Amino acid sequence: MKSKIIVLALLFGSQINIANAGLAATTVHSRANCINNESITWWLGHAYDWRVVSTHTNIYGGGHLIDTGYAVTWRQAAVHWNEAPLNDHRWVVSGYHYLSDYGNGRVPFDTTSVGDCSIYNGWWDY
Repeated sequence: MKSKIIVLALLFGSQINIANAGLAATTVHSRANCINNESITWWLGHAYDWRVVSTHTNIYGGGHLIDTGYAVTWRQAAVHWNEAPLNDHRWVVSGYHYLSDYGNGRVPFDTTSVGDCSIYNGWWDY
């Protein structure tokens, strides 16, 4: 039992930097080739009128976009479930993160673009 507590403490302690961003401020990120292709805006417990547009382009020239539309929520996610096998390397995902009060809702307040499964994209900036 004591070893389980120590392991859990180490795991949670190593996640402090990762969890900090979405708890301390708005976080935007995109991921590609990660089973899902996705762009997400969130701030836990803080609902805003957010919209996320996520474009998914593959190396063969195909692609599409997902537009969530505006919704007042703490997490807005444009996700294409099971689109890309893990580490597939065929997809590039670009996220356009909007707030209705910023630029009259016509200009993204932030953008993200990735070709891998890294979750970084701003997670440790706060």
